[in-house]
Amino acid sequence: MSTPADATPWGLIAEALRGFSHTVLFRRVGCSLKRFQGAAQVVSASSDFQREYQKLLAGISYTSKFKLSTAADEFESDLVKGCKVGWADNSGLKLRRRCRLVWENGHPQSVLIVKKPGDLAASHKLKEIATWFVGSGRRLCEVVADLLRHHNLRVLVERPVHQTEFSEFDAFSPYETDVDLCITLGGDGTVLHLASLFVEDLPLPPVISFAMGTLGFLTPFNASMARTVLSRLLWPPWEGEAIFATLRSRKQCQVHWGGQLQRVHHVLNETLVDRGASPAMVVLECFVDGRHLTTVQADGLIISTPSGSTAYSMSAGGPMVAPSVPCTLLTPVAPHSLSFRPLVVPESSVIEVHLPQASRSHARASFDGRHTMRMLRDSSIVCKTANYALPMINMHPLDEDWYEGITQKLKWTGSLRSQQGFRGSPQR
Repeated sequence: MSTPADATPWGLIAEALRGFSHTVLFRRVGCSLKRFQGAAQVVSASSDFQREYQKLLAGISYTSKFKLSTAADEFESDLVKGCKVGWADNSGLKLRRRCRLVWENGHPQSVLIVKKPGDLAASHKLKEIATWFVGSGRRLCEVVADLLRHHNLRVLVERPVHQTEFSEFDAFSPYETDVDLCITLGGDGTVLHLASLFVEDLPLPPVISFAMGTLGFLTPFNASMARTVLSRLLWPPWEGEAIFATLRSRKQCQVHWGGQLQRVHHVLNETLVDRGASPAMVVLECFVDGRHLTTVQADGLIISTPSGSTAYSMSAGGPMVAPSVPCTLLTPVAPHSLSFRPLVVPESSVIEVHLPQASRSHARASFDGRHTMRMLRDSSIVCKTANYALPMINMHPLDEDWYEGITQKLKWTGSLRSQQGFRGSPQR
């Protein structure tokens, strides 16, 4: 390998990154990124969507007065595994969702990689990333391997993946407590699967998700960005830099049969109670904070987090809710009464769904589309917000990733702003 003209560490990093796709993962006024700007162009995002969006904004005569706060925060511990948390919103509002993360030890120590099952492209990408982490240098230039070797990161994969594909990496246990960064390679379903691996209500490690699926709202990073983005998380020049993240709330769902607790599931998207194989509607008694709300007669009922508002709940007519909004959605599936509309209740509310003893048939329950089980007569499900949310690393601050996702994937901006006469003056 030829030696770059600039043999300083900055020059070596620039040579290693030259030609990679890039993105904005951190923004910090006065940070050392300015020294790096001329060597490797990793400061500004460049995607086709961003370019088109900027063109559309150029045709709007109004400029938003919003300014992103860059004031220093007091960081809290014990909320996210391996990280300290500083809040991006006004501290007086006590909104604890949009945040900035800082590694407690400067960088993660162990990494869990979860891939889309049965996907050869995901397997190849896992091998590429994991090999890079342990510093073998077989799949990346020697300069990058030398810079990363001192981290000595431990790489874990799921046990079936360890047994069938990657025995050189450690197998992950559901009760593993040492993981302080998770990487998903797949779509939204892979993220949901990862969330289900953590069975205890304890501080969770940050998750960075790379899209290798189809339409999804939980995967802001493209798989082609993986090495560049992960470089920003691990390389010494940015150790201690804040990372944008959203703490996505989870629901703890307790299944009771005959008044006895049987199972506990944690969901990131939704809990669904439906009629299953029965041709008849299901009848469910719904309680909110101990008060009987209504008796649902429908094909089913969805209890959704804000993250799940763009999944099954949206298909059933529910609203789309930004992931930082502290709420719970109750969305009926094909209700018998047209007056029963989707309902939004506080995140702190406890939702109880009971299948009456006199029900004509059993019902069926599923949790994030998994762990499907029969609901017997006189059984119930109690859903409350888990103590610890799932920290999802963002490409941009606040809810910008989410807005970009719905604008791009649902094609709101183009269909609305491409109309003639939208440039500030009404047509006559």
